[in-house]
Amino acid sequence: MLMEKQNNFLTKDNIVLNLDAKSREDAIAQLSEVLYKNGIITDADKFTRDVLKRESMTTTGIGKHIAIPHGKSTAIKVPSMVFAKNKTPLKWNSLDGSKVTMIFLMAVSTNNGDKEHLKMLAHLSGKLMDDSFVSKLNKANKTKDILNLLED
Repeated sequence: MLMEKQNNFLTKDNIVLNLDAKSREDAIAQLSEVLYKNGIITDADKFTRDVLKRESMTTTGIGKHIAIPHGKSTAIKVPSMVFAKNKTPLKWNSLDGSKVTMIFLMAVSTNNGDKEHLKMLAHLSGKLMDDSFVSKLNKANKTKDILNLLED
């Protein structure tokens, strides 16, 4: 159960099935805008900068065509996550060299964000190590199917 509804970290409004980003930076900026429009963050540009700063330290492309970018930011109102499937594979400097098509962008506050961040990351990591789960997630093309997979 990814989140007890991911503790509402991930909602149907934070799932983007046809992201049309042209780069890693573009994907992060577009997903930051989703979080801003949904009232999760107060400043999309600041959050994007914070995520890209974290991204410059080490890649968040974990392999299997998946990236889990994240950033701690003062722009976060509520810990949250947005999931996206990009229309075309993106270069992400992934650990296995694969291009990324699935992105989990995590947003956590600089104030007490470690607990939420670790909770999201621990559950997600467990699921993403399962090749069968990753395959189902990759094939899912409806918001409710993705939510159901992540909530199991």
